[in-house]
Formats: sequence, C-alpha cells, structure tokens
Amino acid sequence: MASRSVSELQDNTKNIGNAEIFLLGFHVSPEGGRFYDRFRLVPIASGFAGDMHRLKIAETQGQRFKITGEPDGVRLHLSLTCEETGEAETLVIETDAGNDTTGQPALLTRLKDDAQSAYVVETVLPIGLNPSPTHGWGTIAMRAIAADQTVVVVSGPVSEFQTPYSFRTNNGRHVEPTGYGHFVNHACEPSCRIEYRPDGRPVLVANRDLVPGDEITFDYTLTEGDLAGSFQCRCPAKIHKV
Repeated sequence: MASRSVSELQDNTKNIGNAEIFLLGFHVSPEGGRFYDRFRLVPIASGFAGDMHRLKIAETQGQRFKITGEPDGVRLHLSLTCEETGEAETLVIETDAGNDTTGQPALLTRLKDDAQSAYVVETVLPIGLNPSPTHGWGTIAMRAIAADQTVVVVSGPVSEFQTPYSFRTNNGRHVEPTGYGHFVNHACEPSCRIEYRPDGRPVLVANRDLVPGDEITFDYTLTEGDLAGSFQCRCPAKIHKV
C-alpha cells in the first residue's frame, strides 16, 4: 500500500465536504479485555482536535476522552485526556492509502500505544454507538445516509465457526467483526441489508434514506441461519420473524 501524509488526509476530507473524520479502533488489552475506541477528529490549522469514546465489551458505560493531534509525515500523534479521571495517554496513527469503501479517506493500519496487542483502526461513516432498545449497544446514524449507500463494511478475521456476533460470508464461512459490525442488531423490518464484496465479505447497505438517530440493523434470518433462532426479538416490528 502507498502511504500518504496526514496533510493529504486533511485535504481529502475537506474535498468530500465533511470536515470531520470518524474512526473506530479495536484492541485487546494484555489482560484480555476487548475495547472499541470511537474517534471523531476535526482538522484544524495545527493538526486535529476532537474526542473519543472507549467502550469495553459487556459494559454499558465507557470512558470519554478529549483529543488533540499533531501530524508528522504519514503519522498522526494523538494526545488523549480522560474527561472523568484526567489521566493522559498518547497514541500514534500511521496513515495509509488503504481500501476506501466508505466514501471517506481510508485510514487503515495499526495504532500504537503501550499495549502489547495489535490495534486495528478503520475509517467509518458518521455513525455512533448508543444503548439500543433491541439489545445492548447499537449502531446509530449521526447524519443522513442515502438509500443504497454502504454503511458498514464488516471487517475482521474469517473462520469456519459461527459466533453470536459473526457474519456469514458468501461462501459459508464467518467474519468475527472488529468494527461496527459487532454492534449491529437484528430487526424484522431492518434499515439495512447484506450485500457481498467481490472478496466474499459482507457489507451493510441502507435499505432506505436514514436520518440521524436511526439504528443500523439487518435481518438475521436471511443470512445467519441457526443464530436467528437463538434469541427473542425485541425490535419494534408488529410481526416478528424470530
């Protein structure tokens, strides 16, 4: 992959008419905790400013951080300060040309900190994480998303085994999502549908025009087999499929 500078990332972001960059980071702590970090970065004259929401799987709260960032060639140095405790940490994102599947500049590579485990970062559309009336956390549109637009690219390791959060590929294998796919809930009248990229990986595509606050959902019964019958549906549909 060809690397590009952070200044190019800033310029490209402005060119697509969106001054904010949304990223989602996934990492596993040395103690085994699974964390998702949702970044919102705003280009400013000296670099970036913004905020981050860190969620730990199976917990319902999370920590919020304020962010400042300074570019250094193809790297972006971020300083994070926890709003609750005042504790600070630093992270370094390495920008890459990547595979732009969301309409925003791709920013895919590892993010480094003091942890020993790998850190996966992906560029995402302006969607967020909120408690869902259906189940746990849900993905929520933060801005309008047009019908037939790709909303979530399901990324992560592929195996032969289905889990409560995995997505079936078009050849019968399963993707364990390291991005927003982990938080997409079932709905009997879903806002999105599953389509497949040429490499067989699933993506979620908007069934209709979505407005801020709409939850990103899909119909498990169409693709996920036995998983669709393993829970009681609490979506707002009048007639339930599961």
